[in-house]
Amino acid sequence: MQVTEGIVNRLESAKAPMLVGICGRAGSGKTTIANKIAKELGEQSIPTIHYSGDWRFKLDSEQRKRWLQEKWFVGAHAYLEAANQFNWWDFEKIYNDIEKMASGKGVVISDAYDRNTGKKDMKVELKAQKNGVIFYENCILGGAEILEKLDFIVLLNTPDSTCLDRIIKKDADRRNVFEVVSRYLLTSYSENLFLKFLIDKYSQKLLVCDSDGVLSEYPEIKEVNQIPVPMEHVPKSVKKTYKGAIFSDLDGTLIKHVPVPSETGEDIEVLDGTPEKLKDFREKGYYLILTTSRQYHKIFGVLNKLESLGIVFDQIISDLPVGPRHMINDMKGDEKRTIAHVLKRNEGIKNVKID
Repeated sequence: MQVTEGIVNRLESAKAPMLVGICGRAGSGKTTIANKIAKELGEQSIPTIHYSGDWRFKLDSEQRKRWLQEKWFVGAHAYLEAANQFNWWDFEKIYNDIEKMASGKGVVISDAYDRNTGKKDMKVELKAQKNGVIFYENCILGGAEILEKLDFIVLLNTPDSTCLDRIIKKDADRRNVFEVVSRYLLTSYSENLFLKFLIDKYSQKLLVCDSDGVLSEYPEIKEVNQIPVPMEHVPKSVKKTYKGAIFSDLDGTLIKHVPVPSETGEDIEVLDGTPEKLKDFREKGYYLILTTSRQYHKIFGVLNKLESLGIVFDQIISDLPVGPRHMINDMKGDEKRTIAHVLKRNEGIKNVKID
């Protein structure tokens, strides 16, 4: 592969062992490409070690889910900070592990995170290696302190749609589709921050390739403007199975429309019957998605206010253009699966009937 050739060409000028970071979005194929490169290097008698940053997750999957939910109850700002993946890994331990391996020492992790089970009960033992290549794989490699130590970095440019499809298939046994998509949106938010920093500050160290190891261009970084939020405590059956999805506009539908809304949400006035109706929809098993033209970077004060006023929902999509909104869906036999409820501005949803 071209990416393997690039590593071999740099090997002679690098210190021993050479440190190579492998990064990219969740589902981009980092582990797969690392294994392919290792196999080709092995054929050239070049030894390798593969280190995964995921082994140093601070919490297991269930603990992390509860932690995010607790932060949401504290407030949207606390939730946003928790949703940033930089807070998910124990980078201090990762840095120490990398330092040990770079100095030719072995590493033992007794409570490593197992991506297949979501639990921190796996033991990892990496033997000492004084030459060859050490691969450090992670969605987010870390800050400048570790990026400076890496000899160079392989960045996978895999289409977002391919990444999401792989994650859905991989996590099908542990998470439903809504949970997978929500987690993908969360991870994309912090991955974007890291990728922008990496490309801006460390472009001279980057070797960009696709999933087949062919050299490629920088990945396109799309803004994340959908914010998934944890569900409140509802019956387990509602969490795991949904009757359907309800999309609802925010301003003029759930809250009173104002010509120039504030960024803090201090001017929000909930329309009569909104909290009760949304709670009823949730109890019936619907997934609630709010839509708004409010800008993504100004939405968090609003989220705090909505939460304090008892407005429950599962996801919010912001930065939408002002104008008509069309929804297109197929039919199941003779069953119509796209239903519109058109309301007068500030009329509220108290009279909307959805079984």
